[in-house]
Amino acid sequence: MKVYLTFDDGPSDLTPEVLDLLDKYDAKVTFFVVYTDDEEYTSYLKEIVDRGHTIALHSYSHDYNKIYKSVDAFLEDFEKVYNWVYEETGVRPTLFRFPGGSTKGKKSIVNDIIAEMERRGFIYYDWNVSSGDGSNLTTTENILENVCTNVGSFDQPVVLMHDGVGKNATLKDIPMLLEILAEEGYEFCLLDKNLKPIQYKRK
Repeated sequence: MKVYLTFDDGPSDLTPEVLDLLDKYDAKVTFFVVYTDDEEYTSYLKEIVDRGHTIALHSYSHDYNKIYKSVDAFLEDFEKVYNWVYEETGVRPTLFRFPGGSTKGKKSIVNDIIAEMERRGFIYYDWNVSSGDGSNLTTTENILENVCTNVGSFDQPVVLMHDGVGKNATLKDIPMLLEILAEEGYEFCLLDKNLKPIQYKRK
């Protein structure tokens, strides 16, 4: 069985500890990164790549009102975060995740964004298992329960987690989560362009 753990909103001060824990359990994951002007945090991008994880794009600004205003606004934001990651790592990411998920913006605009991004060869990923750690009120116990009770419902579980600033409950949770999933027979795998992506259906 395979599970695809994903981390949004980093890099942050938590990212090195997350990487060390992943190494300890030989777990490979996908990081959907957001731009930061902090030089130390930026250095973690190369660390993500060097340790064998997939680096993917989340946003430059993570400003919903700004990026979902139009297709051009989204593309301008995306180009900035793409160039930032490429300059720091030499990697040209092909995967991205919409801030808030692909149903966040106005449907007509997001559908046009998807069409243009796919035309350019990019693939977006949503998720089908949420750890619930998007809320700062979420506890370690909540995260464990949310993930462990839901991963078995999917053939390709893509788990949403965060390594952004303040996500200490997530950091604390990682060792137990990895142990439980490993004991249940899960292999921690990377998202890539050859998988059928988990995407929300838009009507």
